[in-house]
Amino acid sequence: MNWTHLGQAVFLGLTVGLMLWILKKHDNESRIKLWVISTAIFLGTYISLKMLGISPDGIGIKVLLAFGILIAAKTMLQVLTLLLWEHLAKKHMEIPVPRLVVDIVNFVIMATIAVVLLNVLFNVQLTAFLVTSTVLSAVIGLSLQDILGNVFAGLSLQLERPYEMEDWVKVDGIEGAIEEMNWRVLTIRTRDNDLMTVPNSTVSKTVVTNFSKPTKLHLTHIAVGVAYAHPPGKVKKVLLGAVSDTTGISIKPSPTVFLTNFGSSSIEYDVRFWIKDFSREPHIEDAVRSRIWYCLKRAGMSIPFPIRDVHLHTVPPDHEEKLQIELQEEINLELAKLELFKPLCKEDISTLSSFSSILRYTRGETMVRQGDTGDSLYIIRSGSVEVTLKTGNNDPVSLASLGPGNCFGEMSLLTGEPRSATVTALEETQVVVVDKDGLKALFEANPEVIEPLSSMLEKRREEQAASRTKASKRGKKIQEKSRDKHRDDILSRMKSFFKL
Repeated sequence: MNWTHLGQAVFLGLTVGLMLWILKKHDNESRIKLWVISTAIFLGTYISLKMLGISPDGIGIKVLLAFGILIAAKTMLQVLTLLLWEHLAKKHMEIPVPRLVVDIVNFVIMATIAVVLLNVLFNVQLTAFLVTSTVLSAVIGLSLQDILGNVFAGLSLQLERPYEMEDWVKVDGIEGAIEEMNWRVLTIRTRDNDLMTVPNSTVSKTVVTNFSKPTKLHLTHIAVGVAYAHPPGKVKKVLLGAVSDTTGISIKPSPTVFLTNFGSSSIEYDVRFWIKDFSREPHIEDAVRSRIWYCLKRAGMSIPFPIRDVHLHTVPPDHEEKLQIELQEEINLELAKLELFKPLCKEDISTLSSFSSILRYTRGETMVRQGDTGDSLYIIRSGSVEVTLKTGNNDPVSLASLGPGNCFGEMSLLTGEPRSATVTALEETQVVVVDKDGLKALFEANPEVIEPLSSMLEKRREEQAASRTKASKRGKKIQEKSRDKHRDDILSRMKSFFKL
């Protein structure tokens, strides 16, 4: 028995066993396990043939040995790539190594081993090989110059790392998240869920916009045109109010509004705000534009548009008057249905409605905020709202959901006290708003109604106190506060507020 061959076989077996044991912890690396088994088969076959006495100088056994060595080298490189590059450098040392760099290093090592095997096993002269391959290399280089250009461009991009996986970029007019980076192309997933591939050579020659770097913050612009009749100061205030409460917008840096141009039909404003999730930019812009429309509508500000065609039609002289009468009748119906105003007659309702208005709110808008001053009552005409209460550092507690026919804000309207809760629209909501001027005109015209209104207000106050006590985690303190208020003379507070 040739002990040398036996030692080689034992060494091969131990090496293969050690590699399989190492790869046992990586269940997803079945491809490397196949390379290890292939190495064992080729080199084991070579050692077995030598043990049987077959001459190692035969061309067949040389080819077998060369394949065995190449497969073993490929296996070792894959194991080292797994352990050094992916496991040690990336996970433990947090050093991201581009895959293309690893592939090129492995290719150079394999090419060197192949050349050495040609020289040692098959006596191929390297000098002659290099000379005869010069013309062939030039032909291949010219034929593959585009592919080679993509390879080297990809290597340069991965070393510089101007972008990473899942970054949102814009390359050559294509915008989306990076799905894959390889030796030839950059793959981008667009907002339409389509995969677009851009050659690395094109990427290296064009401007690349990375929306995810240097930070996730991205400044977004929305252009709005508002009629000349509205003062810019008031317009900016309304626009800022619309943007500030929109979900998805970063609080810091805060939103800003700039007057950018005096257009042919409107004053143009640039609404600027910061977002952190660029993938949701269309959704956030939609929410902001919707909020702007509602806020401008409530503020009585119009968004004009250029007139291309002129249509002449006759409008009755009393057209505006009829519209105003119809609007007041609608408000009269809403006020008459409210239990708080049951003591009022039709004339009183008409007086009140002449100082009232109808406003719209979109889903998620805060209609009144707890602690803010206010002197208006809201009657829900359509839609629904949520009433929440915040006590101390606790999270807001939901008190109730109100729908058509319900009202809120009566204590602020009749006594001027701060808002006792926050009310947010759950969907597109239309409300009738009654403010202090209307009640003041009513009390001046009919002072007798103040006492029945104060009685109705006390009843409403008791219902609200019971609701807060039930919903709040600090029910005891709220209940004590309600009892203290109960001892106050609501009627005298109303008279003081309206200076009667």
